[in-house]
Amino acid sequence: MKSPEALFFTALGDRHRLRILNALLKKPMSVNTLSSSLRIEQSNLSHHLKCLLDCRFVDVDTKGRVRTYSLSPETRELVKSMKTYINHYDRYLKKCGAVS
Repeated sequence: MKSPEALFFTALGDRHRLRILNALLKKPMSVNTLSSSLRIEQSNLSHHLKCLLDCRFVDVDTKGRVRTYSLSPETRELVKSMKTYINHYDRYLKKCGAVS
């Protein structure tokens, strides 16, 4: 069984889920808007959104048939902090042979 830390980074480690989080950092979006702006098929996008919802990284607001996704407040702070960290350590991350 994976540790909580491993599960956390597995959930965030997928490139599509990271792209979704970055898009939602800008503004809440519907599935259709996310799908077209990220160029991810709707079925694939729904799979990733389910994961992000299950992990409570995103929230959903349903009005009629339209579901609008947004970052949870904690995730918003996390993504901002990660961006700051990545910008600061980018040159070191690029040198790491284990991740490049």
